[in-house]
Amino acid sequence: MARVSSSKNSSYDNRDFYSDDPDFVELPNRRKNFSSLLALVMLVVGGGFFLQTTLASNLKINSGASVEFGQGSTQVITCAASPANVIFTPRSTFTNVSGAGSHKFSSLSVSGIPDGCWGEDLTINAYATSDSTPLAIFNSTSTGAVIYDNAGTFEVGIGGTGMTITSAPNAFTITFTSPVASSANVFKLIIQSGEHTPNGFTPTYDVGNTGPGGGLIYYVDTSTGFSCGATYISTGSPTGGRCHYLEVAPYGWNGGDDPTKVWAVLAQQSNDVVDITNDSNSGIPYNNALGVGLGYKNSIAIVAQNGVYPANDYAAGAARAYAGGSKSDWYLPTTAELNLLCQWDYGVAKSVTTICAGGIRNSATFGAGTAGISVAYYWSSSENVYNFAWQQLLDSGRNQQVSGKGSGGMYVRPIRAF
Repeated sequence: MARVSSSKNSSYDNRDFYSDDPDFVELPNRRKNFSSLLALVMLVVGGGFFLQTTLASNLKINSGASVEFGQGSTQVITCAASPANVIFTPRSTFTNVSGAGSHKFSSLSVSGIPDGCWGEDLTINAYATSDSTPLAIFNSTSTGAVIYDNAGTFEVGIGGTGMTITSAPNAFTITFTSPVASSANVFKLIIQSGEHTPNGFTPTYDVGNTGPGGGLIYYVDTSTGFSCGATYISTGSPTGGRCHYLEVAPYGWNGGDDPTKVWAVLAQQSNDVVDITNDSNSGIPYNNALGVGLGYKNSIAIVAQNGVYPANDYAAGAARAYAGGSKSDWYLPTTAELNLLCQWDYGVAKSVTTICAGGIRNSATFGAGTAGISVAYYWSSSENVYNFAWQQLLDSGRNQQVSGKGSGGMYVRPIRAF
């Protein structure tokens, strides 16, 4: 495993040092002042301090062993089949305390991650000058920051509560909510990859299984899960944690084929739902992680404005009134949740950032006892502007578009998150 290390002082001359030592790479032993360097370079001018490592040129995976990022002393194992450069950009922030204060190692950007790391966990540790025990870097005692490379989208991995992540192509930035490691004590940073470990979650259901509400499981998040619930918070699931599943109501949930409804009752078709963040016409609406699990909160807001179903007959009201499996948390999905349903329906890879496209429709989704999804437009709970809402087309076009809230002919299918 390659160790990437740095030593700094006030006379740091910005030169690069490199060694082929298979155990570790470190700069000449000089008095370090990591705190002052990061404070000056990162916080004042926004520049970068780079710790660089070189990936070995071949890939070796032993049975049952993990894939490690870097050069091992006894074997060479990497995420890639060819050399790749990974650049670290650590940053510090000043934590003020009455009568004192210190610079903390607060965030880290990593770029140049090869595509060969897809599906792996990337673990980052920080070390002092000569100590072989990793430093606690966040949450008082957490010594490792784990990032899951989910097919090029980087997500917070196991034990990541207290850490946020921003993902970019082949790069990510992690930020610690409560950093604890003094910048002056950080001498080496090490990154290694290994087999992905779900974030404390072992799936009970697989895609295609019958869910607890009697519907079909069409999306499973085996990583960190997603916010959900009536208020769309990170502990919104029925068991008080993050949600990991989306379940679509079965065919016949309303007594036959999916019904068609208007989005809002006549009196509300030109009124904005103030508790819903509108999605503009620019780009693909809410096809990202923020839209997954949000439909419940949206649907509650729509029902609060439009009244109780069936007296007031409209899409979200019908979805919320459904009680399959004795569950009371069914709702009208967002565009992101409908997009995932479309991807399942056509057998394409699940992605919360990619519009549903390609694939061949699964014949098992037709007919009584299965999903029975119509080749038509389905209403979402995502509002466009005060008088328009989004819908998802589930046919060969599979596009998303907007229609007036009084438009008929749009289908309704409830889902639930848990």
